[in-house]
Amino acid sequence: MESIHGNVSRKIRGIDREEKWSDLWYIFKPEGFDITLAEMDAKERENRRTIDGSYSALENFAKWYQENN
Repeated sequence: MESIHGNVSRKIRGIDREEKWSDLWYIFKPEGFDITLAEMDAKERENRRTIDGSYSALENFAKWYQENN
């Protein structure tokens, strides 16, 4: 199982985009970033995926969370 490192924002931050896969998008700040996924532009999100490789794990967690809560 993959580990995803980051923090949870104290506030809901960012904008709604077509790429959004979960409401976690607005509160999750990946390690090394001071912004949430929803605040990142496409280039920042792509760079993050290549840096930590955790995109698919986070997406899978969001799907599991939505199904179980």
